[in-house]
Amino acid sequence: MLRLTMLVVLIVLSGCAARYEAELSANKEWLQLGSYHGEQGYRELNNKRLSELGALTETEYESYRAGYLKGRFDYCTGRQQVSTVINPGYINECLESKEGESSYSATDRGY
Repeated sequence: MLRLTMLVVLIVLSGCAARYEAELSANKEWLQLGSYHGEQGYRELNNKRLSELGALTETEYESYRAGYLKGRFDYCTGRQQVSTVINPGYINECLESKEGESSYSATDRGY
């Protein structure tokens, strides 16, 4: 019974997040959508996916990108390595690579 209750709660909460994203894209609030994705630790949406959501101009894409970078920065600076101290095998996606670039650099975006 507890599992069923937890499953229902999880489904309801995931539906709320999807509705929030749909609302932001319908209102063309690309900066806020990017910030939300970054703060949640989601991967950045590419041009193709953003155009499917209605972002048709380069300015709209760059607005999403700016929000994503700010959100991602907040996400990564808020992580104080607690999980890596407790579990050293945990992969921290916010760490910089050997080349000195973070996981959300221009090279990872395909430029």
